Amino acid sequence: MIGITMDRHTPERFEHFEDAIKQLPEVMECLIVTGQSADFLLKVVVKDMQHYEKFLLGHLTKLEGVTGGHSSFVLREVVKKTALPLY
Repeated sequence: MIGITMDRHTPERFEHFEDAIKQLPEVMECLIVTGQSADFLLKVVVKDMQHYEKFLLGHLTKLEGVTGGHSSFVLREVVKKTALPLY
């Protein structure tokens, strides 16, 4: 998981980032979030730490408007559901 902070909160800046992030095959999910220091939260899959470093420094931090990234690594999945509860 990578939290991304942007330099400006404008529709054009977010649109440009969203278009660019869709082109990166490592990105499995991209969410706009609020209530934390990140503007976007990315779920990224890489094969190892070298791939992660290449992705982060070679692609993600080079995108226009990205001012920072905060990474968290999943140790273990406790709950993962795909079915929605029916009420």
